[in-house]
Amino acid sequence: MRVHAFEFNERPDCPRFLREAIVEALGAGLRLGRIYDGVGPVFAEFCARAGCDEVLDLCSGSGEPVSILLDALARSGVAAPRFVLSDLLPNTPAMQQVAARHPGRVDVVARPVDATAVPEDVDRPARTVISAFHHLPPDLARGLLADCVARRRAVFVLEALSGDLRGLLAILPAMTAGALTAPLRARRDRLKKALATWAVPLVPALGLWDAVVSDLRTYRERDLRAMVAPLGGGYAWEHRVVPFFPGGRATCFFGVPPR
Repeated sequence: MRVHAFEFNERPDCPRFLREAIVEALGAGLRLGRIYDGVGPVFAEFCARAGCDEVLDLCSGSGEPVSILLDALARSGVAAPRFVLSDLLPNTPAMQQVAARHPGRVDVVARPVDATAVPEDVDRPARTVISAFHHLPPDLARGLLADCVARRRAVFVLEALSGDLRGLLAILPAMTAGALTAPLRARRDRLKKALATWAVPLVPALGLWDAVVSDLRTYRERDLRAMVAPLGGGYAWEHRVVPFFPGGRATCFFGVPPR
C-alpha cells in the first residue's frame, strides 16, 4: 500500500542548505549507481512511438535527474531528444547549470509551470517526469496525467524505485557513497554541508529517511493504471521494469496517443 509520508527535503521549515544537501546526496547516489543505464531502450521506444525529438520535463527540480538520464542514454548509445526543464517553483540557477553541462540538449523555462495545466507556449509534443512523480499526491498525479491526455501529449514517467523495500536495499550502497561525497561537489554552502555530513551525519540520516519515504510513495502499476483508466483518449499505456545492479528495479510508465 502506498504511503504518502513527509520528506525532509520538501519541508519549508527545514533549512535551505539541508534541503539542498539531501537532494544533492540523493542525486549523487542515482548517478554513482548508474540506476538509469538500462532505461535507454525503453525511452528510445517511447520517443519513436511518440514521434518526438523534443520533450517538456515536468517537476524538474534542480534538473539533475534529466542530466543523469541524458548521461545514461549517451552511455547506451541512444539518441536523446532535446529536454526543456520546468517546475512550479523553478530552481533556475541549478537548471541553467544543467543546461550548460548539456549544450544544445537542454533548455530552461524560468517561470513557474503548473504540471496539471501546462501553458501552451511552453508545451512540447511529449512530456517527461523523471524521479519526481512520487512527490505528487494522488489528486495532483491524476491531474498531471489528465492534462497530458486532454492535450494529446505523450508522457513518460520514470522512477528509480518500484515501491518494494527490497529494491531500496539495492540502491543504498550508491546512496551512501553519494551522500558522503556530495559536499565535494556542492555549488554553495559547502562548509555547512560538509559539517552536516562528516562531522555530524545529519544529511545521511535525513537522506535515508527521504529515500525510504520515496520508495513508500512510489506508485505501483495498479495505481497508475487506475489513474489513467477513466481518462480515455485511446492511449496505449505501458509499464516496464528496468533492473539495475545489485537487484534493484527502476520503473517506467508511459502513454502514447493514437496517431
